[in-house]
Amino acid sequence: MILHSIIEGEGDPAVFLHAGLQTGEQDFVEQRQSLKSIMCVIALDLRGHGKSKSDDLGHYFEACAEDIKDTLDHLKLKRAHLIGASMGALASVVFAKRFPEYVATLTVSGIMADKPDHWLEIYEKEAAFQRQLRNDKDINQHFTELHGPGWVKLLDLAQDENWYPFSYTKDLDGGSIPVLCIAGEENEFETATVLKYKRNHKHVHGAVVPFASHLVHQEKPEEFNRFLHQFLESYPLKRFQEVDGLGL
Repeated sequence: MILHSIIEGEGDPAVFLHAGLQTGEQDFVEQRQSLKSIMCVIALDLRGHGKSKSDDLGHYFEACAEDIKDTLDHLKLKRAHLIGASMGALASVVFAKRFPEYVATLTVSGIMADKPDHWLEIYEKEAAFQRQLRNDKDINQHFTELHGPGWVKLLDLAQDENWYPFSYTKDLDGGSIPVLCIAGEENEFETATVLKYKRNHKHVHGAVVPFASHLVHQEKPEEFNRFLHQFLESYPLKRFQEVDGLGL
């Protein structure tokens, strides 16, 4: 499906993929504001979120990857920079592994490479929290207005113990796409992911931001923006177009 998009600015395309239960308009506000004067900034609503209405949430991250491809094709974009956080980062990793030819660079934050030893405990705690969200009248009304009455199906995704796509995030093998992986120091598993990716892959840049946790782009936007700008400036699209012109 073609995802709803908000497009601002001109230049190299930078596609933002929001965190779960948010929308393209709501998330990455500071990052999009800082880039739209120098790049074409595109914020997508992932499947089932915002104006990208869908009741089909099966094989969710693979479906999101197909959606991103359909949307880039619709926008006639052959290659773009992808920036994702949390659920958006997971979708972008799956997309980059399935359709690497579309990805100039990949910036991800808020993801885990390996399943923690006490994953079941983490999962059960998160699942219980999401059940509380479902039963809160004010929260239910808010998300119904934002995503439509089918938003509770998004919560159902995390009710499956095996919902997290560790088979994709466990490594970044299969390509040489430049990657920026950012984590907040307060999340030990995501910090460990930065270190693992850096240790195992030459094409990965890593950053650990002090006094931040899972949604580091919201908690420390200035620091996140500084790393993001430096990374994107190092890999302009013309660099990849020159390589394409050589038939490489």
